[in-house]
Amino acid sequence: MKTAVAGAGHGGLVAAALLAKAGHDVTVYEKKKREELGHDWEDRFTFSLLSEITGKEIDGNSWRYRGDCAFVSPSYKTRVIINYSDENRQKIMERKYLINELVDFAAESGVKFRFETEITGAYIRENRVSGIKTRGETVEADLVIDAAGVFSPVRMSLPEDFGIEKELARGDLFYAKRAYFNKTDGDMPDVPFEVYLCHDREQGLSWCCINEDSVDILIGRIDPLDDGKFEKCAENFRKAHPCIGDKIIRGGQSAVIPVRRPLALMTAPGYAAAGDSAFMTTPMNGMGIDLSLKAGRLLAETIIKNKNAKPETLWEYNRKFHALYGGMTAKNEGLKNSLLEVPGEGVDFLFDSAVIQASDLAGAGAKTSIVSLLGKFIRGMKAPGYFFAIIRGLIKGAGLKKALESAPRDYDLKKTAEWQKRTEQNTVKVTRK
Repeated sequence: MKTAVAGAGHGGLVAAALLAKAGHDVTVYEKKKREELGHDWEDRFTFSLLSEITGKEIDGNSWRYRGDCAFVSPSYKTRVIINYSDENRQKIMERKYLINELVDFAAESGVKFRFETEITGAYIRENRVSGIKTRGETVEADLVIDAAGVFSPVRMSLPEDFGIEKELARGDLFYAKRAYFNKTDGDMPDVPFEVYLCHDREQGLSWCCINEDSVDILIGRIDPLDDGKFEKCAENFRKAHPCIGDKIIRGGQSAVIPVRRPLALMTAPGYAAAGDSAFMTTPMNGMGIDLSLKAGRLLAETIIKNKNAKPETLWEYNRKFHALYGGMTAKNEGLKNSLLEVPGEGVDFLFDSAVIQASDLAGAGAKTSIVSLLGKFIRGMKAPGYFFAIIRGLIKGAGLKKALESAPRDYDLKKTAEWQKRTEQNTVKVTRK
């Protein structure tokens, strides 16, 4: 079976490597040069998952521990501090190390690479995806794995009757800029990693993480960043923490990150999406590496087990992904979107009255539940509108989780279309500007 992988995304590389090891003819088409792959910053994911997939030990120089974390209310009045134990302290890894490990693993497994090859869209023939189009040619393939990112030209060019979402709603994307500044001799804060929710009363967040050798600053919003916003926020952080220098020593890049549930439909005849092209992230924090790695492995294992990439086989991947992981992210999206609907003074209330506590914020809100919030009912009743906005978001998220996890077992276009409508009915819309 000939497989074309569109883009060198994490999930696509994993699927490519495992399929090639099983004897498939696999080529990755990527518009960048190899040395340009990967952001010049660190991210968090499950390191053991990478070792399981590649069979290699992780270089100890490629990662470090992140310090304790303080979530700061919009007014700066309240700080919710998370003190990590040695067992659950976060590890963060260089993105370039990770992507190079995956590219090496894929190449060693027999995957061919075509770098500096820009993909322009899907090649459609007889109502199925039969390959990809690049600037210079049409590449025919039995299967296209879409790992070309949130604005994938493959997904964006699919026929409407495939039913796969192309456009994203406001609040589904996170526009971020991140840079590492030099560190001076100024006083260090008590908690090195600060996360500011509804920062500057805007919908989004910012963070300032003071490391031993640098200061990591990220500014992110659900609307495109205004000119000078990053510089203004960085200067405000600098006033609060004199140890932050004014020289960018690495990073300085912008990124657009999906912060929503994955696509309900992520497969079609001849097509399967993984990673950002299918919006596979944790909505509260935009972390998607774990989900991408798991998706790539699940896709490859499903194809290898069935010995084909028929629509029924790809649907099995689609259904299993949601049963294992997609439902969890849907619940997370309900919480994230309900928080975006609450104005700054409402977020202040939730912090100041201890409706939101460390246990709710740890793990990107994974532990927040209706039951846990109802335990804070009396405190929440001081401002019931804000309190019940979060409750409604969690209820909607729970409904969306249930809907995603109950996908039709068999591949049937009518049933899958009806199922997709049920998932859309349970979403929390972001309407507040």
